[in-house]
Amino acid sequence: MNTLVAPELADLLKAERGTLTRLAELLERSAADADTVDRLHDIIRHLEHLFLVVVVGEFNAGKSSVLNALFGEKLMEEGPIPTTAKVTILRHGDEPMERQLSDFLVERRHPAQLLRYLNLVDTPGTNSIIKQHQTITEKFIPRADLVLFITSFDRPLAESERQFLEFIREAWGKRLVFVLNKADLARDEESLNQVIAHIESGCRELMGFEPEIFPVSAEQAFAAKMAEKDSVRATLWRESRFAPLEEFITEKLAGPERLALKLNAPLDAATKRLAVLGRHLGQRREILQQDEANLGELQSRLDDARKELETGYERHLAEIDTLLLQLERRGVQFLTDNIRVSKMNLLRDKDRFKDEFQRQVLRDTDRQLEDQVTEAVDRLFEQALTLWQRTLREFAERLRTIGDAATGTQQEFLYNRADVFNSVMREAERKIQRHDLREEARRILENAANAADTVGYAGAGAAGLGLLSGVLMVATTADLFGGFGLITAGVVGVAGLTVLPMQRRKAIKELQDHVEALRTDMRTALSHQLSQQADAALGRLHETIAPYEHLVETERTALDEATGEQQVIEAEIEALRQRIRKEIG
Repeated sequence: MNTLVAPELADLLKAERGTLTRLAELLERSAADADTVDRLHDIIRHLEHLFLVVVVGEFNAGKSSVLNALFGEKLMEEGPIPTTAKVTILRHGDEPMERQLSDFLVERRHPAQLLRYLNLVDTPGTNSIIKQHQTITEKFIPRADLVLFITSFDRPLAESERQFLEFIREAWGKRLVFVLNKADLARDEESLNQVIAHIESGCRELMGFEPEIFPVSAEQAFAAKMAEKDSVRATLWRESRFAPLEEFITEKLAGPERLALKLNAPLDAATKRLAVLGRHLGQRREILQQDEANLGELQSRLDDARKELETGYERHLAEIDTLLLQLERRGVQFLTDNIRVSKMNLLRDKDRFKDEFQRQVLRDTDRQLEDQVTEAVDRLFEQALTLWQRTLREFAERLRTIGDAATGTQQEFLYNRADVFNSVMREAERKIQRHDLREEARRILENAANAADTVGYAGAGAAGLGLLSGVLMVATTADLFGGFGLITAGVVGVAGLTVLPMQRRKAIKELQDHVEALRTDMRTALSHQLSQQADAALGRLHETIAPYEHLVETERTALDEATGEQQVIEAEIEALRQRIRKEIG
């Protein structure tokens, strides 16, 4: 196989191969389509191959005629209808030969001197009715070192040619040289210049650069080479305007500039792919920024939700505090009314005293306390559940909105986001269904009772009185009968009148101290328990969306790494261009 074998280019080729390989790896990591990556690897494989010129244009633009005029013989079949039925690769060979590489690809060998320096690919028309023709043509474009774009004076830049130019512009940014065939159809120089200006304008519009254009008459050029008389040959050759094009191909592309073009062409393709990659990364960055904004909004909402949850159960804690103050007032009244001489029989009957204390003071405080704690827990989890549902619903809506607006290379990332999001939604639904609010309320009450017992009234819980008011019952009656020294049958007369007021004041003071301690302990215990539940509820939401947060963090890291690698490769490409200018010219 013919190759570009200049020893002095070995280091340059090695550096270029390394840069292009890094680009291919970056494209793979950045989810570029497999076809693009394959074509870039194809460019890398052909770095040392001969200069490749790909000839394109509509079927009736005269591509075959231009090639025949160039070689001075009927190398390619011509005709008024599509004649190039296959993509044909022209290579040098000592003897003419042809072999079929596939149903739509042919290799033709020819001993022309020009083919020692370059290979030519002749393609069917850009308007070919056989789809495989264009598919194969487009596969050659990425590794072409030069695209010879042949259009005709009678149909300059036809629609199919403009579409093909857009493909080249969008995908690979190859160097183009235009050949305006059938220039002999122009009535005068002015009309020819008008068509040339039309092509220049179209190229600027589609490709963004000023094209090099060769107006020729391939038919006259071929006739000139076939003419026997020198005078006829000279006239036809001059009128064909073919000399500048032939000089460009046979001298410029066969000289030192060919090497510069050969080495710059892959860099041009790489630059184009980097631009496409940059747009792709930019689109992903936009999605990422929306996700980061969503997560930031979520965090802000969680902060507000934490305060909202606290406000929700603070009202119930205040109600519990009111219940205990009411209990204290009833207790004070009970002790005031019953610690007196006239109630001596009640004071001597411990069980009866407890029963009356329960009936008149404690009443249904246990149930009221439980109701308040249950309502607090219900309210807390209702708010937390609403927060979950609202947050996940908004996430779903934002995902749908971004998905509707996404195009092209954004889709793969969005599919990944959708997978993670659907997993989040399923996990959230599972956790919601598993949650038992009544069980949570019971557990909080139990923990709060144990905390109050532990803080000031060891042994009360073991007495089996159950809920929080039982703590007060045990503590108060224990003091009355065990620590206060209440009057018994031996206490009479003036002694009873003296002792009972003192004991009443002491009992009331003890009751108020117990209630105050209980209010403090219960608020502390319940606040702690409910605060833990609020943190747990928000924590479960954080835990549920953690995979989504991980996806965003992973994407941020990947984008930062890809952007950094992109910038490094861009710098390497620029350095390679400078080396080419310095070492080759």
